Amino acid sequence: MQGVMNLIGMYDDNYDDLDDDVVGQNNGASEGENAEQSKSEEREALINRIIEEKGEAAFDSMVRLLEDEDDTVRDIATEVLYRLGDRIASKLEKLVISKIRDEKKNDMTLLYLIDLLGDIGYQSVNKDLTKELVKAISLYDLEEAQLVIYETLAKLGAGEEFYPLLRYMLLEGEESYMFGAQAAMAMSYLNVPEVVHDLVDAIEKGDFRDEDIEIIKKALNNMINMKPSYKEILIGLVGEEHLEEYIQ
Repeated sequence: MQGVMNLIGMYDDNYDDLDDDVVGQNNGASEGENAEQSKSEEREALINRIIEEKGEAAFDSMVRLLEDEDDTVRDIATEVLYRLGDRIASKLEKLVISKIRDEKKNDMTLLYLIDLLGDIGYQSVNKDLTKELVKAISLYDLEEAQLVIYETLAKLGAGEEFYPLLRYMLLEGEESYMFGAQAAMAMSYLNVPEVVHDLVDAIEKGDFRDEDIEIIKKALNNMINMKPSYKEILIGLVGEEHLEEYIQ
């Protein structure tokens, strides 16, 4: 809560006149679903206010807040940047390239920004971007972080060269139970028809359970939604009568 109040204070030194629902997020909220709904509404109001009042001028402050210790603050900052979308895409690209060139190891703020770049889906005319993203992979020790970069590359249309590695992580690697679902989501953005076969194999092999299997089904659904022609490949593999068993 204090982190959110600090966030508000960055934009208005005298925020006593803000709507009580935004300032007093813990005041007057009942327990259970009503409390959650109240928090959600207050979060939405704050995000909208920042966007309406500051717009793209909020970029630098939101980036700084990605380093805040408060999860709620980081979540709000990320959502503001995401909704600003194309308005901050060029700044975001330049910042990502600059931070990669700093070569700081395991920089979580940079990872947030790379992930955001993929979510915005910015197709840059700057050919350095994909080259720098590939370089960024070596800056991270954990596979989970590297997979975030692979997914961003895939979203930007530059991930096909990593298809064999991602397939290995999904289907063959000794630690596929740990990283397979995340690899599946990255693969779902590749324009590679064979991925449909891979995702079906992952579902049928029986090694994934619960949330992981749901993520893999979501990846398959994501893929055929973006590339409707791939649905025929899926039907050919599992039969139209069984589609609902394979997509989320």
